Amino acid sequence: MIRLEQEIKDLLDCRLVEYQYKEVHVEAYYAMDGTIMCRIELFASVPEILDRIAKYEAELKEGFYYEAEQILIGQLELVTIKNAS
Repeated sequence: MIRLEQEIKDLLDCRLVEYQYKEVHVEAYYAMDGTIMCRIELFASVPEILDRIAKYEAELKEGFYYEAEQILIGQLELVTIKNAS
């Protein structure tokens, strides 16, 4: 799962380069029912809850990355609009 986490992190770093975040955390884990879950968090500066600007967590299945990317972009766009106001 560590390799999977690193691959998702690398993809996000390439695809979301235009958005202003400093750090991405990706964690894949087994849920109680045996499904594989994945959590992605983007941080504005230091990796603390108060500096988190986007988060996505869901079961890791086909289409996960595309869905996660779209939801994270939506959250990042809201942060950009809020900061511009």
